[in-house]
Amino acid sequence: MKPIKHILRPITTFSDKQRMLILLACSIVLISTMFCFLAYSFYSINKESRQRLNALIDIIDEDLAIQMSSADSLPIDKSLAVIKADPSIKHAFILNAKGQVIAYYNQNTEETPHTMQQSLDSLRSRIRQQFVQVSPGVESPISRNGTRLGTVLIEQNEQIIIKKILDTTGISAIILLFALGLSYLLAGRFQRVVTEPVTTMATIMREVSYTKDYSKRVPSFNTDEISQLANSFNEMLSEIEHRDEDLLDRQNQLHHMANFDSLTGLPNRALFNDRLEQAIRRTNRTGEKLALLFIDLDNFKMVNDTYGHRTGDQVLLETTARLASITRAGDTLARLGGDEFTIILQDTKTEETARLVACKHLKNLYHHFQIGNRELFVSASIGVALYPEHGATAEDLIKNADAAMYQAKEKGKNSVELFSETINSKLSEKMLLSNDLHKALQQGEFELHYQPRINLTRNSWASAEALLRWNHPRLGRVPPDRFLPLAEKNGTIIPIGEWVIREACRQLHQWHCQGFHLPRISVNVSPLQLHRQDLVGILKDALSSSNLCAQAIELEIVESALVEDSGHSINLLKELQSMGVKISIDDFGTGYSSLSYLRTLPIDTLKIDRSFMINAHVSEDDRRIIAAICAMALSLGLEVVTEGVECVEQEQILLDHCCHEAQGYYYDRPMAADELTQRFLSSQILLEEMPYRLNTV
Repeated sequence: MKPIKHILRPITTFSDKQRMLILLACSIVLISTMFCFLAYSFYSINKESRQRLNALIDIIDEDLAIQMSSADSLPIDKSLAVIKADPSIKHAFILNAKGQVIAYYNQNTEETPHTMQQSLDSLRSRIRQQFVQVSPGVESPISRNGTRLGTVLIEQNEQIIIKKILDTTGISAIILLFALGLSYLLAGRFQRVVTEPVTTMATIMREVSYTKDYSKRVPSFNTDEISQLANSFNEMLSEIEHRDEDLLDRQNQLHHMANFDSLTGLPNRALFNDRLEQAIRRTNRTGEKLALLFIDLDNFKMVNDTYGHRTGDQVLLETTARLASITRAGDTLARLGGDEFTIILQDTKTEETARLVACKHLKNLYHHFQIGNRELFVSASIGVALYPEHGATAEDLIKNADAAMYQAKEKGKNSVELFSETINSKLSEKMLLSNDLHKALQQGEFELHYQPRINLTRNSWASAEALLRWNHPRLGRVPPDRFLPLAEKNGTIIPIGEWVIREACRQLHQWHCQGFHLPRISVNVSPLQLHRQDLVGILKDALSSSNLCAQAIELEIVESALVEDSGHSINLLKELQSMGVKISIDDFGTGYSSLSYLRTLPIDTLKIDRSFMINAHVSEDDRRIIAAICAMALSLGLEVVTEGVECVEQEQILLDHCCHEAQGYYYDRPMAADELTQRFLSSQILLEEMPYRLNTV
């Protein structure tokens, strides 16, 4: 039963279809051959029968001719007996010259004259169509000495022909079945010869599709066409393999670009965030603590600006190597961008453990960097935040570690700071103030206070410094040291600084109109104003609007603003000086304080920082510094102003060293414009002589 099922199963495979096609072709050829053979056999048997009948006629023909010429019927019956003796003869008719039957023979029955005539006519008709008749018949004349005496018609029994044909057909059918069976077996064999390479290729295709292993190859075959197909298939696999390798390489490159920093090779922000999320989930399962170190290099921008970005990149690479050298294998070191690095510390026992690790990194980074032939010293500030104490999410943890890092910078840099709620509140307050600064100017929350500057030689008011104050609607009076750095960072110092210049000029003109002839007012200018604002245009417009001359304004500029972009700064200061504006260096002594740039800068005054005056009456070192600055300024033809004077002893030190002007609480605190006016009107305060002509119109 199994072979039958195998044979009768649906023809779906290529090999089965090919076998059936071969078998069908063989069957058509064999059946056609059999029919041709049967037709030929029929023709041969028919021809052979006719030849036999002709031979029989030839035997009796001479006797019949003699007998018919003698008109003796007995010998004719004798010749007819010879025909009757042949069992294959069905009919025999002997006709005279007139076509009349003179003798006849019917193998089966006796015929009447009427039926005999019908049989004769039928026989003659069949003889004329003998090539399409089963039973052959022969008609032959009887002649003697050239005279036709009659005719002989003989028909062979068709059963003999049919039997021979059936025998031949049976044998042919047996041979056909044998040939078909043999063809089926050979078709399977031949089919395997052809389909085996194709099956092999199909098998390899399936393996390649399943395993994605494009290194597999199809073996070569002897058949040219199959070999060409195999070679083409192998070439296709080779192209796919190369393309797959290229795609894999590109995928790896894209993955690396998307997840790793191009300079240092460290995980970037995206991969770091993913690693931190995983670390938090792991910590939630195990109950261990997790610490995050946020590392930022101190003054790295100065390295880039001074030595170029290539040197800066070398510093970053060396920083990466130092951080990686003492980072545990299970921890994650990443670069977020710029000079910011982070380290995820797994399984941190206590806050102190995290702090010790951070201090270790801090100490390792503090050693000098050998970049080419330069020795650079780059410190770092590190903020530390712990999970879950300092943040329940990755975002909160990063934000708080970053806040702790900025707190470390504010405390003097090169230090480690652990996050606390105090830092968070300070950060929130800074964010609040930074946002509110954008609308404070439009809402009129700013005002100017003024602190007089005293001419020590004449003991008179020489000028007043305009100091910005912010009256916050919720927080009240916000100290300048809290909001001015924020204004510098978010850029609001530019419109605020312009407002200060215009308001100071307006107020000075108002005082002049009121009879309070203060000679000059000084205004602080931020580095952003100096580098990004049209300071000359703003001053000209403000002076023109207030009907003041340029000598009535003094601009106080910090040292760092002049050194960072000295070319632009020098040209700007020269233009301002040419207008008549007075230029002073504010907080002198706390910045670069280089004699080389003092010789080249177009400035009029050095303003000594209050930090040198606080303890000058008790500190010999501070007195020496003040004396040196005063002597240097006098040698360069510059005036000296000292701020932070709070007692008579400090004033006497300045007098001893020929300081020109001073300001501080010893003389007056900063006060509102109206208060300063009242103070002037209610006292006999001397004013320094005006160095220019007043315009009060």
